Amino acid sequence: MSLATIRVGRTRVSHVSDGVARGPRRYWFTGAEPAELMPAMGVTDPAAPVTVTYGGFVVTGDGQVTVVDVGYGHRAHEIPGLEGAGTMPSALAGLGIEPGDVDHVVLTHLHDDHCGWLIKDDEGSLTFPNATVHINEREFAYWTGDEVDVIEANRNMAGNVRPRLRAVQSAGRLHTYDGELGLSEQVTVLPTHGHTPGHVSVLVADGDDAAILAGDLLHHPVHVQHPCWLPSVDYEPAESVRSRRRITALAADRNAVILAPHFPIPTVIDMDRDPAGRVRSTVRHEMEDAT
Repeated sequence: MSLATIRVGRTRVSHVSDGVARGPRRYWFTGAEPAELMPAMGVTDPAAPVTVTYGGFVVTGDGQVTVVDVGYGHRAHEIPGLEGAGTMPSALAGLGIEPGDVDHVVLTHLHDDHCGWLIKDDEGSLTFPNATVHINEREFAYWTGDEVDVIEANRNMAGNVRPRLRAVQSAGRLHTYDGELGLSEQVTVLPTHGHTPGHVSVLVADGDDAAILAGDLLHHPVHVQHPCWLPSVDYEPAESVRSRRRITALAADRNAVILAPHFPIPTVIDMDRDPAGRVRSTVRHEMEDAT
């Protein structure tokens, strides 16, 4: 499935794929003992393969079109094991959205599997020519500064990230910000740092309905109930844990749903609190037919 949609009041949130991979992801669960991990995931092998979506979300119905994270991009087909690579533009087209229709692009962070479609070719042409691209200022400073060179994996990734940022900046489409950022009455960007220096999440709220697009704050649904099971690539683990706890508590208080770009499509986590006040989550694999 390349896309699926939920309603949040009058708005619609669609999870759109840029490709799917399947394989072991043990490094997502640093700090988890196999005896704990396996029953939480419903598997009998801690190295069991996991289905991973690469892509993002599109929010409509608030008078504008907002895309949150933009997948691997036009070179996605070169990544071994990535099925249906580079499908995000066609998934958007399936929703009736052309590249020029997009008003905002919010990047939860600048790992290269989240910012690929900022450009559509090796010449650096913008995929979304009319969109303002919103990047947390700490995130932008990190990926364009010298500190990124300290971590080899990030240094290598920066070689892909920086040309995309230069293209957006040269076109005058870049907006950096600090703290919260309101894009409409329904869409608010929230700081959830830790996975990267300036990681953010997006709250979509309309009336009594709410959804949180959690970026890589949650790689897998088990991270809701196990916030200390950390992906080994987290930049600042302690801050990542705090952000994860804060965002799941917010979701529980709002009776919101949580979605994240690496979850299999369709996956939604319903959040609330039990009678004792503890955060409670239910994972379901149902979403409204996007058509």
